[in-house]
Amino acid sequence: MKRVLVLLAALLGISGVALVPEGTARSAPAAQAAEAVTMTCSRPVLDVATGQPLSIGGIPWYAEAGDTIMSHEWQGRPRFEYAGRRYHYIGGVAGPNRIFIVEDCTQPQATPPPAPPPTVTRIAEDVYVFSQTGYTTMFIVTEEGVIVGDPIGNARARLLKEAIERVTPLPVKYVVYSHHDADHNTGAAVFKDTATYVAHVNAKDKIAARNDPNSPVPDITFEDRMTLRLGRARLELSYVGRNHSDSSIVALYPARRVAFIVDFIPIGDLPFGTRNEDYIAEWIESLRRVEAMDFDTIIPGHGNPGPKVWATWIREYFQDLVTAMEDAERAGLAQRSPQMLASVRAALYPKYGSWNLFGPRLADNVRGMYEYWGRMGRFPAR
Repeated sequence: MKRVLVLLAALLGISGVALVPEGTARSAPAAQAAEAVTMTCSRPVLDVATGQPLSIGGIPWYAEAGDTIMSHEWQGRPRFEYAGRRYHYIGGVAGPNRIFIVEDCTQPQATPPPAPPPTVTRIAEDVYVFSQTGYTTMFIVTEEGVIVGDPIGNARARLLKEAIERVTPLPVKYVVYSHHDADHNTGAAVFKDTATYVAHVNAKDKIAARNDPNSPVPDITFEDRMTLRLGRARLELSYVGRNHSDSSIVALYPARRVAFIVDFIPIGDLPFGTRNEDYIAEWIESLRRVEAMDFDTIIPGHGNPGPKVWATWIREYFQDLVTAMEDAERAGLAQRSPQMLASVRAALYPKYGSWNLFGPRLADNVRGMYEYWGRMGRFPAR
């Protein structure tokens, strides 16, 4: 019966559907409204298309007994609220028009493993990279104190603070927000006793609007450029234009030829599923500005550091995506159709098929590009 429901939902094109074991309480679906599904057991959420557990930031997504998953539309995208705490943009992980189920509770299921401990890697004399469960940040240790990038969540921020204290007894003097997204700047309050918070001017009101005491509002903002000095360290902050957000910055440390750049230059991954707040044409231009900068290594917000050439490769991906979509249209394939998507996939696979998340994110990027064209108009691929 479950398989029949899944297939029926797929044929009807239902998006953001959660199928749960028989007897589980759920509310009736409502367009553009929240749908609550109360779980009665702890089981992973499975992607029906692959049969694999859905993971967010590298962590399998489990629903605990008594928790509630809320699914609703936000800016035209499925958004899931987990236990009133966590927000997952499912469309950016598994693509649109996908169905999610909770595994049958009658089947034996191992307890989900605890989150792995964070890793701290010294990549230069005074530069450290902190990573845990798919999120990454950095900190710079100077003779007068510490400069920290994104705190990357309440739990990680506490672990980040402990990691810094194991390296140096000096206080954190500055926290530099990469952009306004909550998953990157929540948790910064652990440094509030000693830190000053810095961000692009466009991030300030958005962070303030969340009214979250765990995400202190920036004390210092800038528009185009700012130099942050602490001890002998000089961190150059630059706004390179709108891209993944309208508040993303580049934090360049020239002395070590590294730059902290979050979410708009993913290392090894296809870009995130484009959202209504993405600015794709300007994103391409912002990548050109990064390409013109003089440094060697990108420290991203997710995954491991990588070479600066990823700025070029991401720019080329967006340009090739536009070309492949327009070529498919010229061949007479209907916009957003399975045939059109297959044509785009075939065109891009030889160059980008080895990138992480090529399968799930490509469909989302195609849909997001059409949404962007609808809002902002088309732009030349080159």
